[in-house]
Parts: sequence; structure tokens; C-alpha cells
Amino acid sequence: MLQNVLYYKNNKALISLLKNIKRQVSLSRSRQELDAVISELKCFSGSYQFNTKAYWIIFTVVLLATGLLSYWDWSQRQHFQQSTWIIIAAGGALTLLSGITAYYPHHIMSKVSHALLQRDGLLDNNLTPVTFNRKAIARHFQQRFSEFHRGNYSREIHELFKGSYQGDEYSFDYHYYHFHYVDERIVTETYTDGNGRVRTRTRREYDHYDRYGLILPFGLLRNFAVIGFSLPGAGKATYKPASNRFNKVFKVVAASEIEAAKAMKPTVVVAFEELSNVLSKVNFEVNDAADLCLSFADKDLIATPNKVKISEFEAFIEALEGEQEFEKLKAALSHVHYVMTKLDSNF
Repeated sequence: MLQNVLYYKNNKALISLLKNIKRQVSLSRSRQELDAVISELKCFSGSYQFNTKAYWIIFTVVLLATGLLSYWDWSQRQHFQQSTWIIIAAGGALTLLSGITAYYPHHIMSKVSHALLQRDGLLDNNLTPVTFNRKAIARHFQQRFSEFHRGNYSREIHELFKGSYQGDEYSFDYHYYHFHYVDERIVTETYTDGNGRVRTRTRREYDHYDRYGLILPFGLLRNFAVIGFSLPGAGKATYKPASNRFNKVFKVVAASEIEAAKAMKPTVVVAFEELSNVLSKVNFEVNDAADLCLSFADKDLIATPNKVKISEFEAFIEALEGEQEFEKLKAALSHVHYVMTKLDSNF
């Protein structure tokens, strides 16, 4: 209702279109569904450019008028009259309203443009969202991997996507996840009360952290980890390769030194060194079921690299029709595939 009052003609129609597009994008799960959304966008008969010039003029005029009137009244009396306070309140409300009215169209344009490009990028990279319960799936992953034994207050999976990788020698399905965990700590502090006495009090503070990763069937190792970030319960290093560069970043934990040495051949060591240039705080954990959890701190593995907006319509459609590549995701999957090929002859 407010949209109908504040906006007119093309602005109103375009905002309505963008809201509908945003809703449909969030529900799309396939290329066909997304193509239907893009077709609706292409069929819009108006301009893809917002005209917010009038709103910004109103914002500027009201802001200046309110400020000048307030300054004049104060300079005359060194205080504000009651009528001036009313004008300041009304002027402030109108300034805020006109500013939000001018800003909102560009905000929704940016959000919807990103949502469309992001969904297109996910589909280009064979990633589909999975329906899940945040806390339940976190508990499930915690039962399988040490990586999820983090957060003494809460653990949740915020995002989960299913993908597939086709390599020259190996093909596998995998899940990409976003893991959020919270640590609770009790802080004790001293203070002086109103009577000058020193007292102590405690309060709870909460630290929020995020990790990301890939989970997939590995099959070539069990109870093996290459650790570049603290891994709960991992213990001391089992084996150290000859590479100082590797040892500065990682440690290897395995069932035995012999098994670790067989796995960490020079080519595999170099591959992990190169991976550390792409991803940060990497853990490569294979559990007793031979499933792999490759975890890291980077949040941009599945983020669209495109920044173009619907208002730049031809460039935007060109970006959608092209193939987006998630380079970091590709590097992580290629690393897993490469390690598989190098271990295949040993195990």
C-alpha cells in the first residue's frame, strides 16, 4: 500500500516486478525454473532504470530548510520555540521518509540482481540447495567429523548445497556447507560502586565464528588428517615431510607414521602447499568411514563474481547467458581429485 503512495508509473511497476522476481528466484531449483524467471524479466515493457531524482531533490530541500530554520531560530533566541521543535520533528520525519524512498529502489535493484546472478552461478556449477534442519544436520556432521566439534554454546549449518564433480579419473558427489558456531565465555570485571567500593561482576559474552567446506566419499584413506587450522582432538603430528614450507602451514595426523609417509608423497605435499595459496585455514580430514571433510575459512567459494545490475540490462542478460565459474570451488575440487589420483596406487 505504501509503495502505491510513494512511487509512481515506471518506478512502481519496476519495484513490483523486482519483488516478484526475488520471490521466484528463492523458489527456483532448476535451470528451467530460473529461465522462466529470466523470461518474465525480459518481458517487462517499461524502463529498467529507476528515476529517483525527484525524491533526492525533496530530501535535499527538506533537509536544508529544516536546518536553516533551526539555525535562524537558535541564533535569534539561543533556544528553540515550541513551534520550531514541531517543525524540526516534522522536517526530520519528512527527510527520513524521502531519503528511504529515494534509497529503496536502488537497494532492491541491487539485492535482486545479486540473487539472480547467484542462483545462475550455482546452477552453472551444478549446485542445488538442500532442504535441512540447521541444528540436526550440524549434530549429524559432528558425529562424523572432528571439524564440527566446535562451539560450546551452539552449532548450526546455515547453507547446504549438493554438487557433482566429473574428473578425468574420478567422479563424485559432494556437499558444500556453511557452518556457524558460537562460543560462550564468562568475563569477570571489577568496578567501583556509588559508595566507592570495588566490586566484581560476571557477564556472558558470545563469540561467533564461521567455517565452510566440502564433504564427500573419499575411499582411499581412513582416520587421516592434514591440519592447517586447529582440529579438536587431533593430537600431535604423526609424520613430518621434508618440506619446510608445508610444515609451517600443516601437520599430518594418521594411524601410523608408515601410512602417513605413504600418503604424503612429494607431489601430494606440493599440492597442499599450492592449496594453501588459494584457501585459508585448511583442514583435510578423512574419518573412519573413509569420508572426506575439506574445511576452510573462505566464504567466497560459491559467490558470484559478477557485480552488474538489472539496470544495465544488456550487460546483465549477457552475464546470465554466459557460464560463471567459481574458481576457488574448482580449485578445491581439483585438489581433492588430484590427491585421489596420487593415492590410488598406494592404497
